[in-house]
Amino acid sequence: MNEDQFIEKILNSTNGIQQVTPSDAVFSKIQSRIQAEKPVDNYITWLVAASIVLLVSLNAGILSTSSAASNTSEELSGLVSTANNQLY
Repeated sequence: MNEDQFIEKILNSTNGIQQVTPSDAVFSKIQSRIQAEKPVDNYITWLVAASIVLLVSLNAGILSTSSAASNTSEELSGLVSTANNQLY
């Protein structure tokens, strides 16, 4: 029971707290600082998105050409497989 009472005491500790409101001068200073912070431009967002698309397409192109090159090397190894290089 003692533990339950302790938990209830902690949960009810915020019941009598009054909400604090800032003065108008402080509130206007905070609002002006928030508006002074410039968000990221759309130009930068589009530039990052375009660079990611470019990197993904380059990677896809490289992977497709490497798979085509591996297919031709497999065909070449199939032609040369008839040679026997045993010395004995």
